[in-house]
Amino acid sequence: MTEKILVVDDEDTLRLTLQARLRLAGFEVEVAADGKEALEKLKQDSFDAVLLDIIMPRMNGIEALDQISRLHAKTEVIMLTGFADFATAIDCLKRGAKDYLVKPIEPNELVTRLKALLRAKASERKLQALQQEYNSIFLHDLHGPLTTIDSTLDHFLEGKSGALSKEQNFLLKYAGELSNKVVKRVKDMIDLSLFEAGVVKLECKPVDVATLAETVCVRYDILARGKELKFRKSIEHNLPQINCDFDKIVQAFDNILDNAIKFTSEEGSITVSVSKAKMDVEKKKVDCIQCSIKDTGEGISPDELPLVFQKYIGQLMKKPREPKSTKLGLVITKYIVEAHGGRIWVESEVGKGTTFSFTLPIAK
Repeated sequence: MTEKILVVDDEDTLRLTLQARLRLAGFEVEVAADGKEALEKLKQDSFDAVLLDIIMPRMNGIEALDQISRLHAKTEVIMLTGFADFATAIDCLKRGAKDYLVKPIEPNELVTRLKALLRAKASERKLQALQQEYNSIFLHDLHGPLTTIDSTLDHFLEGKSGALSKEQNFLLKYAGELSNKVVKRVKDMIDLSLFEAGVVKLECKPVDVATLAETVCVRYDILARGKELKFRKSIEHNLPQINCDFDKIVQAFDNILDNAIKFTSEEGSITVSVSKAKMDVEKKKVDCIQCSIKDTGEGISPDELPLVFQKYIGQLMKKPREPKSTKLGLVITKYIVEAHGGRIWVESEVGKGTTFSFTLPIAK
């Protein structure tokens, strides 16, 4: 597969020269005149590497690098710098850039360094694939014994091995709750490893998303009332069908709603909305279904918002003294939505609440 490169420089001659030279070397190349234009292109398409000038109008290379490192972590960055920017280039390496080149740029050196960087990236991907395969096997091996433990606890709790004392019943129920938590975490890890390995098979069929959402809401309405929360629905009916894996989309709703219930205090509210909307596909607006879950919970700070869908998020949405943890549900939800050709995003304000929204293409 041809690697895709984005050249970002405000100097027209250099930008076009690098584009021509890299195309001759077999790369697919696009260009941008500044950091803002580069980020717009990265939103619309994926690139294997970005060649990023430092001094540019509107948004300079350092600001753009910070955004790319945070939002497009899989894209490698090589900084382009003049002699006066040498110290800045070193700082950029600390911020996530993988290499830098000093102007004037020698084309052969650029191609050599770029190919070396991409070879290293390919090797890293192979290693990650091996790690994912090992993790998947390990987690499946772990899941079996955990399920057996769960069944054994149920056997005793149902009195099949004789009557239990009150204390024994309490302790076994507690052990069962802990076992269920571990089983759920292992299932999440299995799902995540399969998505990361690209081997998840969706069983897609035409689905009435309004009916799907209503089915999910029945359960969470009960859970919300149990916590004295208001649960509201705004679900349009007679919507076009979506082509989806029913169980996976239910899982996406569950993951978001579980968080909404958990992080919304008593007398707060949760609102589920489903309606027809538009989404960007190959630079065109196409019809889709948009699903949103809004809560009046704690909210997420602006610094934490870009981390919501990352695998390890440490401090995100945790109270003081709460231990660091992995929040896999939202990561899996992102994979589910994107595997269906949709998009997911989050909007939040501290102290006022959070809204998770995702789009799904309409069945053709």
